Amino acid sequence: MFGRNLEDFIKVTEEPRSFDEDFFDFTDRIYPWTTVYRFFFLADFERGTQFMLGAGQKNLRRYHVNGEPIEFTNNEPDYRMGVSYWLENGSLLHRTVNDDVNVENGLRGDSFSFIRENGGYTLEVPDVDIKAVLDDKSSKTDYIRFNAGISPFYRHNKYLPFKGRVMGRRVEKGVAFIQKVYLNMPFMPWRWGRVFFESGARFDFYEPRFVRPLYRSINFEHNGKRLEFKQSQQISFDDSLWNIAGRAATGEKLSISIRPYQSVRQTFETPRTIFDYTEMPSRLESFEITKNGETLFSQESLGESVANCEEAFYSKLLI
Repeated sequence: MFGRNLEDFIKVTEEPRSFDEDFFDFTDRIYPWTTVYRFFFLADFERGTQFMLGAGQKNLRRYHVNGEPIEFTNNEPDYRMGVSYWLENGSLLHRTVNDDVNVENGLRGDSFSFIRENGGYTLEVPDVDIKAVLDDKSSKTDYIRFNAGISPFYRHNKYLPFKGRVMGRRVEKGVAFIQKVYLNMPFMPWRWGRVFFESGARFDFYEPRFVRPLYRSINFEHNGKRLEFKQSQQISFDDSLWNIAGRAATGEKLSISIRPYQSVRQTFETPRTIFDYTEMPSRLESFEITKNGETLFSQESLGESVANCEEAFYSKLLI
């Protein structure tokens, strides 16, 4: 593993455009080796229900998502996309469809709609009786870009609270995460996880891997302050338990354990590749940040939480 975070050398984090300008822009040039995805994640702090939907665009003729043949077309303002979504609320529902999405003044398809209105956003997914009203007043964003010739990688994220209904049940305390990401193939295998707290705090870890980890990124944000744990890093997944640890340059020490309770396998297949992407709705088992023997943050001080982890790799790769 590199001694320092590789992203520190090549990344750009200043947002050149607003989140909406990026998210609702469908003019990205898509090559046969690129993918554009828009992700929507919802979680209910009270019941622990989690929902994820991904809508993807590619420039390939032969492609399968979760075994389903997917066709991609571009007849502006209508785009045929691959849409996969899952919902975990004690049992798992997981579906994959091809959908024609109209992108005039939002995204509107048969499987979902996402529009900007009333100072926020509304996400509707009829199949699982979701209507989520996302409050943009207290949202936060982050952005990263790696310039790589004609086909740069970038992702733009937004985090915000929501209320509404999921599976017809009222949600009063929910968190939403929406993302646009532009990827190049072959994808880099990774491990990734996030924890959202009712207090508004966020934790995340990321570990791209090529046989061995290339680097690790471990971060915690609370009330506008960001701690980066770049020393004594640990990210392990053994016996169905994630253990993450690290130390910040200012002396804070982190220890966290996350246990998945469900596994959602996604597969993306071309004639020469199969990319396995497993999402794991999870629960926080322990969380502590200390400094000089004093506890600064704990599960108890941060309130209710929801967690989701990912592991992704190629199960088939023929160059």
